[in-house]
Amino acid sequence: MSADRAPSEVHCGSGSRSEGGAVALSPQCARRLVEHARRAYPRECCGILLGLTGERTVVCEAQPAPNLRGGEAADRYEIDPGEIVRADREAEDRGWEIVGFYHSHPDHPAAPSPVDLEHAWSGYLYLIVSARRGGGADIRAWVFDSQHSRFHERPIEARAERDETCRDLCAGGETTRWRST
Repeated sequence: MSADRAPSEVHCGSGSRSEGGAVALSPQCARRLVEHARRAYPRECCGILLGLTGERTVVCEAQPAPNLRGGEAADRYEIDPGEIVRADREAEDRGWEIVGFYHSHPDHPAAPSPVDLEHAWSGYLYLIVSARRGGGADIRAWVFDSQHSRFHERPIEARAERDETCRDLCAGGETTRWRST
């Protein structure tokens, strides 16, 4: 997903469909990720993704989290385990789950680094935002496969034009209601 254009013009790219279903991400949520990455630049930002999994992964909400490594190194992130527990409880209360995590790569591609490979949790979605000097940004989606020690890219589909649509969809527990536009 490219966010080089104005915030109202977030466009989607595609990953390999052979490695699992698509990721449904609202343009508003994508803009929030990019804005968080730009605010944190030149350091990495990070957060937790809440939603549902099924034929596709529906990201209903992206919750920013403090980067515990933000003061040490510009190219590392760590989310407080307490934040993950809090987000998990909140997701459960809403009928959702933690579907993954996001972080930025300042001035680097939106692809997993060797450090990302070392610390990834199998089966979780990782949205990586490539934030660049001058404001350009890209978002790509990845899922870690521990059996083969590698990431698989997933296509991102922008579907909801309003956050309420995503919340309604997730509250109903139906990921199949998302249609191509």
